[in-house]
Amino acid sequence: MKAPNRVSASQKLSHEIQLARIQLAKAAGQWKFAKEQARLAKSRRKEAKEAARRARKLAKLAKRAVADAKQVLAEAEQRLARPVKRKAVAAPGKKATKTAAAPARKSVKPKKPKRGPTLPGRGNQSTDKLAQTVVPNAPTSQAPSSDQPPTPGQTAP
Repeated sequence: MKAPNRVSASQKLSHEIQLARIQLAKAAGQWKFAKEQARLAKSRRKEAKEAARRARKLAKLAKRAVADAKQVLAEAEQRLARPVKRKAVAAPGKKATKTAAAPARKSVKPKKPKRGPTLPGRGNQSTDKLAQTVVPNAPTSQAPSSDQPPTPGQTAP
C-alpha cells in the first residue's frame, strides 16, 4: 500500500497564490470592461445631449421661419383684400384728371440744341459769328490755319 501523497504547507501556499493571481486577473479584466462600458455610455449620453441641443436649436429656427412665413402670408392677404387703385382713363373728348397720389411734375423748358463748331470762312459771316458765340473754344481769328488751303475770298498769310 502506498502512503497518501501529502501536500506540504509551502505547496498549498503557492497553489493559493496562483489561484489569487488568476482571480485578480479575472477581476481586473471585468473592471476594465465595466470601465470601458461606462465611458461608452457617458459618451453616448453626451452625444445624445448634443443631438438634443441641436434639435432644439433647429426647432427654434424652424419656429421663427414659420412665424415669418405666417407674417408674410398675412401681409399678402391684407394687400389682396384691399381694393386696387387704378388710374382713371380719360374718355376721348375729356381731359384726364390727376389723382391725389401722383406728385405734380416740374415744368422743364426744352433745351435748344447746340450747334457744332463751323469752319471759319465757310458759309456766310453771320453763321460764323453765331458759331463763335455758341462754342467758347472756337478760334477767334478769321485766318485759316497753315495746314488748310486758303479758301476763295481769303489770302494766304
